[in-house]
Amino acid sequence: MRVTVLGPLMVTDGGGIVLPAGELPRRARQVLAVLAARHDRIQSKDALADAVWGTELPGNHVATLEHYVSMIRRRLQPAGNVASWFIVTRGGGYLFDTGRAGLDLAELREQIRSLDALAPDGPERLAVHSSILALARQLPFPEDPYAEWAESARTEVQLATVDALLALAAAALPDDPARSLRLAQEAIGLSPFLESGYQAAMMAAVAMDRPDQALRIFDRCRRVLEEELGLPPSAELIRLQSAALAHRLPVPATAAPALAGPDAAGPAAGAGPGFLGRHHQLEVLFEPAAPPVVHVVGPVGAGKSAFLAELARRAPGRVGIGHAGSAVCRLAWLRAVLIDLGAGPEALAAVDGARIDQPLGTSELELIGTAFHGPERVFLAVDDAADLDSASVAELAWLSRHCPRLRIVLTYRYPSQVIDRPLAALNATTVLRLGPLSADELSALGDDRVVMRSGGIPALVAVATRPQEIACAVAMQIARQRTRWMHRPAWEVLRLCAVLGPLSPADLAPLTGRPVQEVLTSIDELVHAHLLSDVPDGTVRHRSSLIRDAIREQVSEASSAHLREQLTAAP
Repeated sequence: MRVTVLGPLMVTDGGGIVLPAGELPRRARQVLAVLAARHDRIQSKDALADAVWGTELPGNHVATLEHYVSMIRRRLQPAGNVASWFIVTRGGGYLFDTGRAGLDLAELREQIRSLDALAPDGPERLAVHSSILALARQLPFPEDPYAEWAESARTEVQLATVDALLALAAAALPDDPARSLRLAQEAIGLSPFLESGYQAAMMAAVAMDRPDQALRIFDRCRRVLEEELGLPPSAELIRLQSAALAHRLPVPATAAPALAGPDAAGPAAGAGPGFLGRHHQLEVLFEPAAPPVVHVVGPVGAGKSAFLAELARRAPGRVGIGHAGSAVCRLAWLRAVLIDLGAGPEALAAVDGARIDQPLGTSELELIGTAFHGPERVFLAVDDAADLDSASVAELAWLSRHCPRLRIVLTYRYPSQVIDRPLAALNATTVLRLGPLSADELSALGDDRVVMRSGGIPALVAVATRPQEIACAVAMQIARQRTRWMHRPAWEVLRLCAVLGPLSPADLAPLTGRPVQEVLTSIDELVHAHLLSDVPDGTVRHRSSLIRDAIREQVSEASSAHLREQLTAAP
């Protein structure tokens, strides 16, 4: 049995079936949440009632509390008894026993404690930080965000998440500054008063040759510190500002080993060193009749950022890349593009004068358009483009119509992601899908294990020969992010295939407790996301052995044995 409190409350039984915790009365859910927050410690009935009701105690709070505990046991463990209930009566109070039910918050705390025994810059520490992020994608107890009993747990998770983000950002800086910037921006979002997040983001921006973006990050930090705390930036942050102004920020010669993240390319094809595949997709962009707008799509880890970097390598000085997903202000992506292309101060000033709520005027766009005129084709690329607002899309459309040499390249995850968003208005006749790399494309690496371990997923190709704990940490992150949008049975299907091997829809339906049609929908989603692959005998299996192993490691031997018994007993 497993209880999840990092994010919405969810309880699953030993077979992974979701139990009706959400149907419990609100006070019963609060009792369960308080016990989870203080797991493995006896809570007196008075202390527990005080946490749940505060000054509004019911007339007989002890009897009311006992009623709710009894209800939790009946609903979540209807066949349970004193020996199996995970809410244990002890010492005149109650205790959440993590020896009887798994608890994600307890697992996270164990991961945090394990950091104390690890070397500061070792790969094992990075793997633990990745595991912390995989567990803590949301803060705990969102139903009670202001409850006093939840505050310490929420702060604990927030601090651990920020620490992990910054550690991984530092590790990614030498080899993947774009990922380092994304991680640092996430840390800033969680803790906007922590200077180290802004420092990491500035270092990454300048390492990407975007000092202008680094200066915007500094300005944002300065405003937050001065307006909210009445403090000036530290001397270290001012030093980074000076380095950005001078456009010279040395990356340390020795840095922590990089842990590839979901958007790391992995060696991707046939062009520059370290790039494999994507030959045909790149050719489309250089054809004489190439379309004016091209959408490049692929799930997390497909190497979209690396694709744009390879485009820039093939057309030096003619490719500008902006990152909409991490923009500090509305047109930060366009400013980055213009800087890449060496645009003049007038064009940059036109961008700086943009209003938040409406597109640039014709005169400003004409100034900006001068950067895209010339004898050769010029590329304007926007990474993470799905969240572009309607004003930005209107500006792109104008530039596309009025700059004949301009080609616009937009990356995001799935076409369905933009159906109801402004970007859908920027129609494209060509959508390039970045699927897994083939065995032929990976043969250049000279290691047959890479195909099986990575399943051709570029982010996993990058770590396929790294130590198992590092590779599995990245694999788990990929699996979690690629399944986030899917129907509920999808993760359970992945889990069952990891433990039991190839399974058919007829096998999976009784094991998940879902109708066959619902299971088939999840299988289609998982195959489309390149997490599962079809087998000729009608079964499906894991495409990547790294993802399979990462998921299987989280299933106990007891649960595995139970699942095998269920499979054997199925008609």
